Amino acid sequence: MRRMIRTLPLLLLGLIPSTGFAGAVITNGNTSLGVNDHGHLNFFGNGPGGPLTYGVYRAGVGDAISPGCACEGWGVAVTLPGGTRTSGFVNRSSGDGGVGGGVFGSTSTTATSTTSLTGAPVTVEHRYGPSLAADVFQAEVRVTNFGPDPLTDLTYRRVMDWDVTPTPFSEFVTHQGVVANLVANGGNVLFASDNGFATSNPLLPGGSILPASINTDFIDLGPADHGSVFDFGFGTLDPGATRIFNIFYGSSGSEGGALGALAALGVDLYSLGQNSGPGGATAGTPATFLFAFGGVGGVEPGITPSVPILPFVPAPGTFEFPEPIPRRWYDPPFVDSFVYALDAGSLFTEVGLPPATFPYGPVDIIVPGFGVVAADLAMGSSFLFTGFPGGGVPTFTISGISPLIDSADPDFTTAFPTFLDFTGSPSLLSMDAVFVSSPAVPEPGSLGLAAAGVLLLAAVHRFRRRRV
Repeated sequence: MRRMIRTLPLLLLGLIPSTGFAGAVITNGNTSLGVNDHGHLNFFGNGPGGPLTYGVYRAGVGDAISPGCACEGWGVAVTLPGGTRTSGFVNRSSGDGGVGGGVFGSTSTTATSTTSLTGAPVTVEHRYGPSLAADVFQAEVRVTNFGPDPLTDLTYRRVMDWDVTPTPFSEFVTHQGVVANLVANGGNVLFASDNGFATSNPLLPGGSILPASINTDFIDLGPADHGSVFDFGFGTLDPGATRIFNIFYGSSGSEGGALGALAALGVDLYSLGQNSGPGGATAGTPATFLFAFGGVGGVEPGITPSVPILPFVPAPGTFEFPEPIPRRWYDPPFVDSFVYALDAGSLFTEVGLPPATFPYGPVDIIVPGFGVVAADLAMGSSFLFTGFPGGGVPTFTISGISPLIDSADPDFTTAFPTFLDFTGSPSLLSMDAVFVSSPAVPEPGSLGLAAAGVLLLAAVHRFRRRRV
């Protein structure tokens, strides 16, 4: 059965800098986050529950991390060329250090924080927005070395304390994916435990509440007053290089719903927080809260088609990749067709198809004004647009992609990841769902963008849906 989605306005995640603004409450479906200006959670503000401290809040249930203490935070540590180890960290409860000023901006559903370490040439960006899963936020984290020398032993810590209503200070906690992603097993996990009260400074030990939680997987540990702390090691960060990965925060009305969302997002590891009352550790009612990571399994998102960069979903049918990096794999959403767009005058120069392990194709590539420029292109192939006037094309169509596995299918992993290269430094790559009644290529003028002076450079993927 085909699903048609009409074109929706493009929503930019490029946010307006704010001065003297300490944070924001953002909402995605039934979940709200309170994001501070340095990217950590637990912010006092007005939201769907009225004025209160928002950490990870579910409508009709309450907040899952703020009732006891504002213990959520992050930290980054690196080793300088001379061998000195330095860090920067933020946490409303355990304290801040080594972090300078920055820029913060927000909309009702997104928040972006960019800050820097005072002891190293490192910027840290946390960009929050709705994910592909309902009621779940995705935060893309980018750690960049803007200095002239390599920085070694890059470590990122994230810590949070579960305080799940109606039994705050007495929760069941689940960790899964820790063992598979330990550094010794090829992943990026240096340390994991249930110590939600740990300092955010990765130079200090993470400790534990229950010793059985250290560097292992467990289900329904507790009940106790505990949470999660994760340290990730990303090795050397070369000059000008950026390491990206994803954090997910969200909620569901049941454990099954939370697990389904995590499976659809393809996370590497996760923590669940559930109350210790009736139904809490079994059905996960009245709510199961989740905290998860992607891109920490030893492969950076976008480097391979199996670990693509995932989009933000600021509105139904609109999918965005802020500040896209050229020569990366991007995973599209599950719709009949959508528009790829770059801003800032950039041009697509190459598109690559996933390998034959993704059972799609062959496909055609169509460029308006030139017709079919590549017919029956096989999986694993790439096509260069560099021979076109200007060295690239503003729009192209890939047609005939079949079948499309439904994201609700239990065997779902990724859809049709595409390798994209482009010119310039665009601030946004978008995939905008569009109503399709025929294989015709939309005219560039039909794309539309409310922001004056911005030229959209578009490409359309046409998907045929098949139920499996």
